[in-house]
Amino acid sequence: MGRCRGKRLGYIALLCAAAVAVGCGGSRAVQVIAQKASARTLVIDAGHGGFDGGAIGSGGTAEQEINLRIAQRVQVLAAFFGVRTQMTRMDDGALSYDPSRPVRENKIADIRARERMVEEIADPVFVSIHLNKFSDPQYHGAQVFYSPNHAGSRALAEMLQDCLIRGCDPQNHRQARQAERTIYLMRQLTCPAVIVECGFLSNPAEEALLRDPAYHKKLAAAIVSGYLWYENSG
Repeated sequence: MGRCRGKRLGYIALLCAAAVAVGCGGSRAVQVIAQKASARTLVIDAGHGGFDGGAIGSGGTAEQEINLRIAQRVQVLAAFFGVRTQMTRMDDGALSYDPSRPVRENKIADIRARERMVEEIADPVFVSIHLNKFSDPQYHGAQVFYSPNHAGSRALAEMLQDCLIRGCDPQNHRQARQAERTIYLMRQLTCPAVIVECGFLSNPAEEALLRDPAYHKKLAAAIVSGYLWYENSG
């Protein structure tokens, strides 16, 4: 157990240093320094986009923009460590958008486009980046939700949750939980699949953090650390 804990903390320290050194900006190429490339593909899903902006913070922060910024940093840092990656969206637009369709139909088209993208990959691991919001502003802290359709989903979620707490917010006592069946992708996907709610836009202090590029780096380092821990746990 001590060896596993030491390995986990080593990942966190190494990734935090790499996050600062690389800068994790945009989609620029970085040198691969991983011990070995995985056969799996990390599918990084920036939630919402385009007409579907997601939650809006009390300070006007739009969820879709922050989701994309964090997802981009996850992609660059994961690639730095030799992980094969695929982004579901690369810009602020929605997937399969048709302006002639009603909003509901565009939402369905968007979510099913993400589903098809995952299904077309040989050995995917799906990580969806989101932000939370609640009526009571006191609530804060990142939390990971997992699909019940694959045994690896819970393990991945718990490792991500652990790294997010240790790397970003030691006062966060949230635990990984199974996603509600109403969440389409968590219900449909059969690969390891999780949703990472990176924090609450409804909490003013956390909203300010979620606007900060330096905090995006910490979140990305924690997410990639958790993913590498999962990859090397088998």
